[in-house]
Amino acid sequence: MRPNLDSTQLLPRPIWQNPRIHLLDDVWLLTIVAILVAAGVPWFVNGFEADIGTATWGLLALGGIHVAFTLLASPTPSPGRWRDRALSLLDVVGVILIGFIWDHVGALQNPMFLTIFALPVIGAIFLSRWHPYLIATVSVLVVAIVALSEAPELRWYASGLFGGDTWLSALFGRQATVAQPSFSGFYAPSRYLIVLLEVFTIALFACAIAAEYVGTIFERLTAHSLLARTEAERGQELWVTLIERLPVPALLIEPDTLRIVAASEFAIDYLGSDVPLEDSTLFKAVRFSYPDIVNELIVGSGSAAPLTGIRVADQLRLTQLRVLHLVHTGRRLALLTIEDSTEVFCLKAALDTSEYAALVVDARGRVLAFNKLLVGLFGGAEVGADVAHWLPQADLGPHWWEPGLTGRRKMHIEIGPRIYQLTSSAIALAGEEERIFSVSFLPVAKGGTADPFGSSSSVVTGTMRQLR
Repeated sequence: MRPNLDSTQLLPRPIWQNPRIHLLDDVWLLTIVAILVAAGVPWFVNGFEADIGTATWGLLALGGIHVAFTLLASPTPSPGRWRDRALSLLDVVGVILIGFIWDHVGALQNPMFLTIFALPVIGAIFLSRWHPYLIATVSVLVVAIVALSEAPELRWYASGLFGGDTWLSALFGRQATVAQPSFSGFYAPSRYLIVLLEVFTIALFACAIAAEYVGTIFERLTAHSLLARTEAERGQELWVTLIERLPVPALLIEPDTLRIVAASEFAIDYLGSDVPLEDSTLFKAVRFSYPDIVNELIVGSGSAAPLTGIRVADQLRLTQLRVLHLVHTGRRLALLTIEDSTEVFCLKAALDTSEYAALVVDARGRVLAFNKLLVGLFGGAEVGADVAHWLPQADLGPHWWEPGLTGRRKMHIEIGPRIYQLTSSAIALAGEEERIFSVSFLPVAKGGTADPFGSSSSVVTGTMRQLR
């Protein structure tokens, strides 16, 4: 049943869903995989001394952050400011955990691990435009703290740079021993460590700038995507409305399931089915005389099926079916239109079984329609043929099919061995000065034994006598 547009309708409460969180979650999942590769491959292949047990706890914590991002990405009735703060906090905690893992898989002796910090910086653009700089700053601080805890040379350099080591002693104590290297025989001078931290800082903020640029492009693409989606929804709504308002019975069908997606108002009135057309199967809603032919039209690549019977209630309707195959939103659909030809077929059948030959011509003498008996009388009868030379008698004139001012004329004419009563009637067309003419030939007298309509090469002879 069609919904009542005048009734009160309850709109569902809008659901908040931020697609960016899914992208941020994917970046963190990629970060976890990169950490596994960066820590596991050197440890397994080269005998790298690492505290895998403690690092595993950090990876488990990152997995928990990944789960938290997944939960925050689920649709909710209202966003709330706490979600933004929770996402920012999780991002910062994730960076701290990466630093914790780096500290237990070599720290400064595993400098290539530092490239992983670029992933959270790039992923932070899905929160806001200033988040990459925040994550880059936090990453630099975390790496600096881990480096100071692992390298006494850097602590000595930092104490000289800031004019005291009180704060360093409070954080790391006064231990002066060098940490046990993860690679035997590995030693890095303080200049190398300083340059490493400087390059890391520059590279990380460069990633933040690049992330902001990528975020700007992403904003444009998102805006264009939303605009395109809005236009597509409007187009789909207009498209469905157009199908429903088509002035012919029309059904939109899925070829795979034969499910009726939409139906025009004329189809609902014409078929008069007790079963709702939408979401029902075609052959359940409509009874065809030849369902196999209709199924082939819809599933295959057919276009039309003339004179197909349809049972509407207790009546048999003769129709002409047309199928237009189309693709919409990735779905293959078939638009089935139904043209009722019952009246036209019945009229043609009545003319074909009548006792007189008849045709319809236009003002220029071109054939528009004729019945079967006319073919026996004039062998060259076909739609579009010129009838001006069919009766070449001098007293008929070139336009013998025109009845004149009276609008109707009867006359006797001899064609072959018989005499026929020729009746010509004018039919007015609304809004046009030209008229069309209905001409019939009724045999009234027999001059021989030949079939009055059996000859395909009849010769017109004799005279014409107009009836008063």
